[in-house]
This record gives sequence, C-alpha cells and structure tokens, in this order.
Amino acid sequence: MMKRKGLSWLVLLLSIFFVMQFENIMSQATKLLDTDYKHVNAVYFNLNNDFEHRAQIMTTDEAFIIVGREKVQYLSKEGTLLWEKTVSSKNVSISSYKSEFVLAEKKAGDLFILNKKGEITEKRFALGAIESIKCFDDGYIGVLKTDNEFILLDKKLKTLCSTQLPKGKIIDFDVDVAKQNIAILILDLNQKSFNSKLVLASFNGNIISGSNIEQEIAYDMKLYDQQIAVLVDDGYKLYDFTGKLQNEYPMEQTIGGFELSEPTWIYLKQQTTDVLEATDRIVALDREAKTVKEFKTKFNPINGLMTIGKNLLLYNEENVAIVDTTGKVLETYKGSETIRAVHMLGSESFAIEYINHLDVYMKK
Repeated sequence: MMKRKGLSWLVLLLSIFFVMQFENIMSQATKLLDTDYKHVNAVYFNLNNDFEHRAQIMTTDEAFIIVGREKVQYLSKEGTLLWEKTVSSKNVSISSYKSEFVLAEKKAGDLFILNKKGEITEKRFALGAIESIKCFDDGYIGVLKTDNEFILLDKKLKTLCSTQLPKGKIIDFDVDVAKQNIAILILDLNQKSFNSKLVLASFNGNIISGSNIEQEIAYDMKLYDQQIAVLVDDGYKLYDFTGKLQNEYPMEQTIGGFELSEPTWIYLKQQTTDVLEATDRIVALDREAKTVKEFKTKFNPINGLMTIGKNLLLYNEENVAIVDTTGKVLETYKGSETIRAVHMLGSESFAIEYINHLDVYMKK
C-alpha cells in the first residue's frame, strides 16, 4: 500500500515537472516569436502640424525616404538618418527604383534623379504640371501630366515618347520593356455608370490596343511576362497584351486589401452580425486566376496586406500581425497610437507609420 502511494506521488511529481518544462519551452518559443523583429528606432516628422502638406514616405531597396515640406530625409533600414536635403516646394512627387529615386516639383515639372548618397545625377526643368511619376527597374521613368499626357523618359530624363490618353482618372500605369508596351488603367468618369479601361500603347507613343471593363471600378494593375493582371471591385482579371480577357476570378465579397504579386493575395471581407463567425478570408491566386491558398482570418478589420519573406504582414489601426500562409499568427505588434500605414524593406525591416513619426523594426 505504501509502495503504491509512493509510486502515485512520484508519477504526480513527474507530471508536474514535465508540465512546467513544457510551459517554459512554449513561453521561450513565444518570446522568440514576439521578438523576431525588434523596435530599433523612432523617426519624427510633421512636427510643424502642417497636415495639409503631409510628409510622403516611401522606400528604395535599401532605405526609407521621407519627403517633408522643407526637406528630404534618407534613412537606413535601421532608421538612422544618412543625409537630408532642403526642398523649397510643398508640391512634390517622388518614386524610386533600385538605389536611386526621382523627385519632381509638380507645379513646374522640374525633375531630379538622386543616388543613395544624395547626389543629383540628372535634372530636367519645366516639363509642365505633373500629376504623378513612377520609376521602373530598367531605368525608365513614367510621367503623368495633369492634362492626361503620358511621357516616357529614359534614365537621362530624355523623352522617349509621348501619348495623349483618354479622359478619366489614371489609376495606374506600367511598362514592359521587352515588348516595348505601356499599359495604363483608367477609371472613366464621363459615363453615368462607372467604367474602366485598359489602354495599351507602344514606345512610339501610339495607342495600339485595349479593353473596356464595363460597369467596373478598377483598383490596381500589374504586368507579368505574358499577362496583365487587373483588380476590379468584384473580380480579378487577366488579359493578354492585345487586351483580350484570358481568365478571371469573380468575387462575391468586398475587397478589403490586396497585393498583386506571385501569387496574388486578396483580403475579402463580408458583413455579418455574427461576431463569432469568421467570414473574412484571404485567398491566393495564381496566373490562371485559380485559388492556390485560402484561409479565414479573425484579424480584422485589415487595412493593409503585404508579403514579408514567405509570410504575410497584416495591419489595421491598432495592430500589426505577421501570419503564415495558413493564417496562423506568428507575431503581433501593438501600435502606440493610430496606425496609418506600414512600409517594408524586403523582409529585413519595416516601419509603422503614425501621424507624425515612424517606429522602425529590424529583424534580429
């Protein structure tokens, strides 16, 4: 009898020991996940409270760039200021490619190319009123003027071609250098109902093809080797370079966020009164518009979605979460105030944007 009691106590003590060890291991594993990205810096801007001319924040391959009312700041991936330059205009547009970026004074149309040392390598003046600019990895620069003229420049800021586009709001534009094609996505505001247009032009400036996307509101576009992906309010569409529709993925839920990549990730949300039912879902689509991954998510609402390495980064006004491709939450970061956006430098670094500062996180 005493032996049985002794054995029972031994089993109980061993059970308690293993439970405590398991909890300790899980606790350490959780700590490792929670500290995979460490807060390394805070960068402040907009301290003059001039929110009408808010600072623009973007990234190159290696750095964060902050364009404020009076200066341009170039920051390392750790958030350390590397250099800054004074700007005299409140109306600036900026875009980057590789380790260089283009800065445009929009009213006059003055353009400057800067390298990662802050040196101006090329400049051009008085191009005319600019709506936006966009750089491409091949060194080409697209300039959209306020009168819907599209100008393609080379890396020396010399004009390659000019195309007068149809009336409407330009949603996006992209360049296929190999095919020497320019694709432009336009929201047509001249009709009673919304319509979108995919316009294809050549490097000689002529419009060569396109497609009317009737009764649809276009959000974004991306060029692949043989396809053009277009995201509209109720679907994902794939066109060839003649403007012919090849495949599509219809969506019954509202698009809440997306990243056009390989695969394309789309956050679909559905209104429901049942808070216990996770009807929001994230789908991954391949180049044939077929679902390759899908999971429901309880991290909602989602204001932004992007890839970070092999995982996804999701954020809303309160939190940032890194999840795997099954939806499992790997890490979470609580915002110190209302989160406006998240900016990425590959999978090594990201920055959470607030109203007047960035919190920079670096992978350990």
